[in-house]
Amino acid sequence: GGDKKCKWVESLGADVCVDYKSASFKEDLKKATDGFVDVYFDNVGGEILDLMLSRIKRFGRVAACGAISAYNDPTVGVKNWFEIIANRIEVRGFIVIDAMVSGKAGDMLGAITQGIKDGKIKIDPESETVVPTKFEDVPKTWTTLFSGGNQGKLVTQIEA
Repeated sequence: GGDKKCKWVESLGADVCVDYKSASFKEDLKKATDGFVDVYFDNVGGEILDLMLSRIKRFGRVAACGAISAYNDPTVGVKNWFEIIANRIEVRGFIVIDAMVSGKAGDMLGAITQGIKDGKIKIDPESETVVPTKFEDVPKTWTTLFSGGNQGKLVTQIEA
């Protein structure tokens, strides 16, 4: 969340970034998905997934990779289930290790490498947040994932 993160996400090549911390988030999301979307990659779950289920085209697809908003709350579930039924939305779990099992990891790495060479995928110091942490403080460090305290990948560097 925040304007700085949204600008960073757009600099990576996203068409648009909608700030979930903005007071106008729901309206901004509807505007950004005008005409609805074919594919949604979900790593959040919860309220944002529910909102996106109402923004997906008939026969659209959801790649479900995570549910960070719900990991610590077992009462959170999908509220817009009817959208999945009515619009025949395909929801499939996405776990990167499946690429290794299927033998497609080489092809995927090749595509990622080419994307980096072509400038479509950007890797820079802002792509990860490195947090030097004592081993006993790792759980506290990881809670920043739930508050948006990191940008890009959160890397925990264990201090000696």
